[in-house]
Amino acid sequence: MKKKNLLWYFLAVIAVFIVKVYYRTADSDALKWILAPTTWWVRTLSGISFEYTAPMGYISHAYRFIIAPSCSGVRFLLLVFVMTIISFTDRMDSFWKKGAWFLFSVFFSYVSTIFINGIRITVSIYLPLSLTRHNLMAGWLTSKRLHTIIGTAIYFCSLFLIYYLAGKLCSCFAGKAKKEEQKRMWPLLAPLFWYFMMVLGLPFAGRMYQNQWEGFGQYTLLVSGVCAVVVCLIYLAGKIYRCGFNAAKS
Repeated sequence: MKKKNLLWYFLAVIAVFIVKVYYRTADSDALKWILAPTTWWVRTLSGISFEYTAPMGYISHAYRFIIAPSCSGVRFLLLVFVMTIISFTDRMDSFWKKGAWFLFSVFFSYVSTIFINGIRITVSIYLPLSLTRHNLMAGWLTSKRLHTIIGTAIYFCSLFLIYYLAGKLCSCFAGKAKKEEQKRMWPLLAPLFWYFMMVLGLPFAGRMYQNQWEGFGQYTLLVSGVCAVVVCLIYLAGKIYRCGFNAAKS
């Protein structure tokens, strides 16, 4: 870790800490800055109308669904922000470029979170209804587990796309000397590390401090299982793509 990047890493950690403390006690009014555009995006995707009711959030009475503060995607926003800052700041070749990248990361994290979270919420509305209609919501597959599976699959998959896009955008900021370094990066490693760090690593530390483990083991296994399936599918897709590309060349 280069010393000239420590300022930006420190500012990122401070920003994450402030937002987490703020989010812990924030109601729907305090989170309108992210709930309102997210609800608009869900309404655009689904055609479902929502009514704002403080302090619960945005409610669809027809579908009995609430876009509450817990659905805001703030945790995912922090995850994207941290990954973008830590992964790409060192590729900037000047103080001002690093500062510009820091500010851009705030905007990029906000926009990408609204986009991905709106898709997640829309799937979370329609998929359980479809499974219930076909009598598939029974036994092991509870509504809580399905909610975890949907959130993990969509957030985890999207993180690889976000990392790829951030790398492309980074080339607009980075100096020429950093571009070859960017090409050598294994694209699966950073999203994988940051997802597990933020989703399981930090909660593990918190539960160890509080000595509260109820349900955490099952949650960890479920999240890890979904992520393992996603990584395998991405790897297989890459292999198929490379084989097809090589066949086309020959």
